[in-house]
Amino acid sequence: MTYYCHPCAMRLGFVQDVYTSDPLQSEYQLDKFIKHTVPLSHPFASVFNSTSTGDYAAYVVDAAASGAVEFDAQGRRNLIWIAGRPTGFRFQNGVLVGPTDGVKVVLSSEATRVHAFPVSSTSLETHICASCGGLVST
Repeated sequence: MTYYCHPCAMRLGFVQDVYTSDPLQSEYQLDKFIKHTVPLSHPFASVFNSTSTGDYAAYVVDAAASGAVEFDAQGRRNLIWIAGRPTGFRFQNGVLVGPTDGVKVVLSSEATRVHAFPVSSTSLETHICASCGGLVST
């Protein structure tokens, strides 16, 4: 995987064409929205602390506006944003594990598949930005 801090990602054009305008336009995205807003609909899913579609859309926009960029092994661009405030809760086997304070947006280059889910900063790792050598938490 390759990681970029937000300033370098902006400079290099990696946050252009991030689909943020309609994160609920497809059935796939609606399924992901339900998965990450309805507690225990999926026993291993993290859930946002709001079921509001406006709040969900704002998380996608915030991650695009301020998050670090991760390119996974398949070359897909993901965005990771540490919110600095609670974003939801993490579950494992249907049991509450703890709060989350970040957001990960995956499949950000695909208009009908881009979606977000809450993450905990304590589960993130620190990497080196591939451009400037600075630290990137993802």
